Amino acid sequence: MSSVPRLFVRRRPSRGARWLLAGALLITPASLVAQTPPPSVTVAAFGVDTTATDVGRIVALLRAYLERPQAVDGEDRAARETGLWSTGTELDEREGDLTRGMVYQGFRATIVGVTSAGAGDSVYVAKVLYATADSARTRISPLALQRLFAIRSMGAPYGWQLATPLPRITQHWERRSVGPITFRYAPGQRPDPARAARATEFVADVARRFAVAPPERIDYVVAGSPDEYHRALGLDYFVLPSGPGTGTGGVVLGDELVLSGDPAQGEAYLHELAHLVLRPLGIRNHLVSEGIASWLGGSQGRSLPQLADALAAFQRDRPDVTLAMLLSDQVPDGGQAATVALYATAALLVEDVHRTGGMAAVRELTTTAAGADAALGAVRKWIAGEHASEDAWWRALAARRVGRNE
Repeated sequence: MSSVPRLFVRRRPSRGARWLLAGALLITPASLVAQTPPPSVTVAAFGVDTTATDVGRIVALLRAYLERPQAVDGEDRAARETGLWSTGTELDEREGDLTRGMVYQGFRATIVGVTSAGAGDSVYVAKVLYATADSARTRISPLALQRLFAIRSMGAPYGWQLATPLPRITQHWERRSVGPITFRYAPGQRPDPARAARATEFVADVARRFAVAPPERIDYVVAGSPDEYHRALGLDYFVLPSGPGTGTGGVVLGDELVLSGDPAQGEAYLHELAHLVLRPLGIRNHLVSEGIASWLGGSQGRSLPQLADALAAFQRDRPDVTLAMLLSDQVPDGGQAATVALYATAALLVEDVHRTGGMAAVRELTTTAAGADAALGAVRKWIAGEHASEDAWWRALAARRVGRNE
């Protein structure tokens, strides 16, 4: 999945959240994060003793960091340049806060712990809970429990700097490099050379087809689930969808990091690799972005034929649904089936555009503006004269692909 609009806690997920939940992660584009007000920061009334010198300084550092607008330049360089964030590891220096697009969404931040990370007093673990509650405090909506490292740094403004847990958590994990990709294997995950080779070939092929420079390096975490890679990121809790088919997923963070939480795909989570390779294009429309990634690499383990089958089944079961309803998240009780149908529609749109105009047309599709209306406009443009309406095209789209499957 790619970046999606920020999540607002609602009884039924917004369209952005639906895109997001299908990929089992909440990610906010840097442009939107920059507009998000800093969270209100409080300190837990118990467990955080700010009278202890180290704890007091780390809490002050956390406040200074959390109360500033996050990721104003898309990479959060300001925190590193002002000494709030460490540059002690390559990942810290290149990317900074890997969770910035996930947890900084306007939720109240409560510092709930500052504890020693082990022997000595040079490294602490700081934990921050992000949650909202109604006025009666009867309904609590937690978003995340974030874990950051605080590293003693005598020259820093607060005597401490924050750091991402990932390089430290994974330092003893097995690593293997194939081409530009360095795979890090969570405990219990076994390397699959065939999948690793497929991943490197796929990256080169996508770069060639879209005329973009292939990434010089890719860090790739192979985990057993989103829960596992979230913990490696420093998220002891992060909101995930519930129900069948929601226990796996993957995501791209920054310009070089892929997180795979599906053992069935392992090193070859091609959907996320496609997103990473195509980042230089700056695709703004989520339907197009997810459509291209799903066309090239499938979606959550489903191949293009399987996505077409799922869309055809959805259309049979829900004859009341129109394409506009699906794109604008106006499907009553749509659930996971509507989300899968949305990804299938996006992938088959790209396939149809390619059938009509080849790669030149697909590249033009990448310039589509953001929003459901722009996505519907792109559909109308590419089917002009071929079908009576976009709905006729949509229903014929799945049937035609299913016919080829058979």
